[in-house]
Amino acid sequence: MTIRDLGYKPYEGDRLASRARQMLLTKRSLALAWAPGLVKATMIVGLLPLLVCAVILYFKVKARMMIMGAGGPATADDATNWIYYGIYWCQLWFAFAMSLLVAAPAVAGDVASGAFQFYFARPITRGHYAAAKLVAAGVLVTLVVAIPGLLLAMLRLGLAKDGAEALGLLPYVLSALLFSVVMGLSLTLPALALSALTRKPGYAQGGWSAIFFMPWVLGEGLAASADMPLLALFSLPTCLRLVGQGLFGIERSYDLHILLPVGVVVAILSLSVWTLWSRLSRVEDLA
Repeated sequence: MTIRDLGYKPYEGDRLASRARQMLLTKRSLALAWAPGLVKATMIVGLLPLLVCAVILYFKVKARMMIMGAGGPATADDATNWIYYGIYWCQLWFAFAMSLLVAAPAVAGDVASGAFQFYFARPITRGHYAAAKLVAAGVLVTLVVAIPGLLLAMLRLGLAKDGAEALGLLPYVLSALLFSVVMGLSLTLPALALSALTRKPGYAQGGWSAIFFMPWVLGEGLAASADMPLLALFSLPTCLRLVGQGLFGIERSYDLHILLPVGVVVAILSLSVWTLWSRLSRVEDLA
């Protein structure tokens, strides 16, 4: 006897538009991702390095102005480097921790709790689900980086001595925004892809930690010992560092063309999208 024989009738009324369903699912996913106290603590604690970087940036700008005001030579404006230092060296760790909390368990957590089947028992497409998970995790990871980075860039802009200098500093605001988005995507998509490959959130978190740190240590170590800079490109954090240095006009850690680390980052993001979608394509949706 089938379910229809017991009186079940499919819903035949009006449904929300596709865009409305997407917005509803995204809001729900974001609320669930933000709910744990550890996520909130990571976001709050992640803003503390901003204070240190802001103080250093402020005094560097003032010292440069005093030297130039006293008739000293016009030195390079290295205070702007602290926008990059703040985004990469300070916020990278908190962004990774956030991705470990909200991106790595995103799909695996639904499978483990049984919620995954209920999502697709409703008129939700694979695209709805993937976009909701990506936006929810990506927003939280990117904000950890973008808020301090943009505030540091705006602080440097506010310390400009005149309008001409402020106009010349505007590209740093755009660089901070672009670098934050690149870092956010680079730390979210691979973790989501790993989450789709397992039924246990702990495995996804452990795998993401190994993929993030092991190539970093091995790549940097082999590049230094063998004097082969190309080996450093096996590391996602190293590639992000080189991309950031290129965006902010800082001398790169390795004498490599900027297109090489950019290509590696694009390849990692593309592979992550393919992995996530290929796993979700096995799911039958009712939309």
